[in-house]
Amino acid sequence: MNHLRKLGFASFLFLGLGLVSGALPPSAVSWTPQSAVTIAVICYCIGLVLALIAFMQSRRGQSLDGVTKFLARAPLALVAIGVLFFFLRAMTGL
Repeated sequence: MNHLRKLGFASFLFLGLGLVSGALPPSAVSWTPQSAVTIAVICYCIGLVLALIAFMQSRRGQSLDGVTKFLARAPLALVAIGVLFFFLRAMTGL
């Protein structure tokens, strides 16, 4: 497996873990809300760093296949879409 695929997949994994750990009810995992938020933010940060690394390495002049390009560039695009969505919701007051 290509190193860019591994980085992209790891980024998706950590972003998904952050989403799941923040969405689980506290009774299911017996965490306090503060520890659930801490774990979610740590997972998001790791996923974002991995997404940035994969995206920057995919921009070099390599010839990549479609799956590798998707796994290397899609996590950062999803993060950007999510940030834009929450920014627009905050600006419109919803």
